[in-house]
Amino acid sequence: MLSRVADALFWMSRYSERAEHVARMLEVNFHLDLDLHGVVAGPHELQWLALLEVLQLAPPSEEEDRPLPVVVSEKLTFDMRTPTSIMSCITRARNNARSIRGSISSDMWRELNKLYWQLNDPEFRGHAQESPHNLYHAVQIGSQLFQGVCDATLTHDEGWQFIQLGKYLERAEKTLRVLDVRFRQLRLLVEPAELSLANLHWASVLKACVAYQAYQRLYISRVEPERVIEFLLFNPEFPHSVRFCLEGAAKALDDIGGGDTGRRGGRAGHILGRAISELEYADPDEVFEQGLPEFLASTSQRCAQASVAVNLQYALV
Repeated sequence: MLSRVADALFWMSRYSERAEHVARMLEVNFHLDLDLHGVVAGPHELQWLALLEVLQLAPPSEEEDRPLPVVVSEKLTFDMRTPTSIMSCITRARNNARSIRGSISSDMWRELNKLYWQLNDPEFRGHAQESPHNLYHAVQIGSQLFQGVCDATLTHDEGWQFIQLGKYLERAEKTLRVLDVRFRQLRLLVEPAELSLANLHWASVLKACVAYQAYQRLYISRVEPERVIEFLLFNPEFPHSVRFCLEGAAKALDDIGGGDTGRRGGRAGHILGRAISELEYADPDEVFEQGLPEFLASTSQRCAQASVAVNLQYALV
């Protein structure tokens, strides 16, 4: 496969996944704001600052006099100057798809193109200001439809594997970022009066990773931080857990083959293999005792190294 085509497939998938993730986090924060009004008085900025940090964006300047939720929502929805905004991600995904129309199915192009023009429709944008939930829902459903059509209409060959690779690497990185940022914020909420607040925030962490219902089926109890982290890091069966995603990315690399290390999956596969082994054989209690932030940072670094190795390995541009 030409590196140009592989690159477009890889990044089309990553940008579509990223747009879905941003839309979901915005929706979760929107509803969390409503829930927090019944628990704590005053401004609720913790989750909005966390969202900016997860996406590695600077907080608004001190001169900004509008409420933080309004500023962040605008920045991450239609602002094309923000690389991680929903509109930027969908536009980039569509541009990549358009450059390789012959390598994807017509149904894939239709779903992605339909979502792009829906987000550009002035009437839809106007309604989105009054009811942002509809916009966030449309982006999430649009991305999931795109992924489903991809799985149903493409031959599961090398090109499809590059799509899976992009999706799983993006998903793993975002789950790790959410866990890292939110753990550092929420571990300070330990006073009895803060437990209700902490519980709502940890529930929002699960919802941001589409994990709330799956978690509740496994742990029929209140949301507990250690169990939330263990579920999102180590669970081998949940599609948004870090372990599941890295195993999916490693399998895609293995099926693609190539590389110069003499092993299937090449150097990128070797890096992911080490990360997967640490997740598979780690004792969650030991991870918490010895330092969760360090473990998350190490796994995030391996994801970043794997992404760089993929670009070098397959000469992606």
